[in-house]
Amino acid sequence: MVTLIRVTQDNIDETVSKIRKRVEISNEVYGAVRQIIEDVRANGEEALVRLAKTIDNVEIEPDKILVGRDEMSKAMSRVEPALIAALKRLRKNIAKVEQHRLRAISGSVKFSDGYIVKYSWRPLSAVGCYAPGGRATYLSTILMTGVPGKVARVPRMVLATPPKKSEEDKDRVMAAAYVAGFDELLWSGGAQAIAALAYGTSRLKPVKKIIGPGNNYVVAAKQLVQRVVDIDFPAGPTELVAVLDETSNLEAVACDMAAQAEHGPDSITIAITQSEETAEEMLRVLEQVQSNLSDDSASRRSLQSNCHVVLADSLGTLCKFVNTVAPEHLVISVKNYGKIMKQIINAGVITVGRDVPSVFVDYYAGQSHVLPTGGYAAIFSGLTVLDYVRLLSMVSGSKKSVKTAMRNIEPLIRAEGLPLHLEAFKAALGGAN
Repeated sequence: MVTLIRVTQDNIDETVSKIRKRVEISNEVYGAVRQIIEDVRANGEEALVRLAKTIDNVEIEPDKILVGRDEMSKAMSRVEPALIAALKRLRKNIAKVEQHRLRAISGSVKFSDGYIVKYSWRPLSAVGCYAPGGRATYLSTILMTGVPGKVARVPRMVLATPPKKSEEDKDRVMAAAYVAGFDELLWSGGAQAIAALAYGTSRLKPVKKIIGPGNNYVVAAKQLVQRVVDIDFPAGPTELVAVLDETSNLEAVACDMAAQAEHGPDSITIAITQSEETAEEMLRVLEQVQSNLSDDSASRRSLQSNCHVVLADSLGTLCKFVNTVAPEHLVISVKNYGKIMKQIINAGVITVGRDVPSVFVDYYAGQSHVLPTGGYAAIFSGLTVLDYVRLLSMVSGSKKSVKTAMRNIEPLIRAEGLPLHLEAFKAALGGAN
């Protein structure tokens, strides 16, 4: 059942630790993932085919496990036009946001000493993106991970996603991959997909970076392959914190919480308020929403085990609680959100206002819904085009600028005890222009 928790400045850390302990990655998961990774490294496609059958209950031939762009394009005509239109609209919104971000990271700085520092970006050579698919067909995640890579002009984009039983689902995934701009599609899910992207197989070349959300097995696999490939950040089971007051539409917020809980039984959903009356009413509304869900639904199981209403004794406590949780999704559904926003520093993405649910970000806004979870929003940002590029800097100057630099910096060089650095300055000044 949904629980009511009272928090003060003194018990925030303990409360958050108890909430998170239910869904943290166990040593057993890490052990199982290590075995899967070694299996894929040793056996390649044979392991992927075998694991698809045992884990996903899908039989797939080794030569069908990797799909090219031509085959993706053929699926476009087999998918309903309305879905294609929705995918293209989402692509347009994502691209608009990411193009704006990308333009902001090129420029130059001129110094009066006569030198210039220029900075620009270059795309990574190959990026592998993971889209989960156990309980749903995450077409939106395919676009969220693929479109920023195309905006960044990554020359090789690979999508990995669990194999599908139905031809309709296969076509929808391939169409979404085509719209997103992927070059290859690997029909493989879970830790085995991450291993294949990191180490490659006989048919699949390894990538330079792995991006995308998944369950705890996927998160653990991404963490374990970091020795050979870069990753974005831990993006595991979904989280949502909703901030409420007496003016909030509790029914709408409860539906939004149920929607995020729909991703899986490990999803964490929290409503927090300073009003005892609002807290009590939210408990009632959440119980009503839960009672309308089927007994076997992931959302119902999540709401039963990982849903909480938190009553904070002050605004400072409320904001400190949110920052300590560092949630994936933060919904500030209050009349005057300015005071709260000034104190919030940790969240994957924030939606503000009583009329904007978190699902608006999931499906339409253009802001990525691939976000850090597990408290990692305290140190990572959500997925952007910047995850697909690296910055390249260039410095140009003159003999005058070098001479000015040596005069100003010589005491620092001597203090560091690196005399050859000073000699390099002197040699440059003694050479030709």
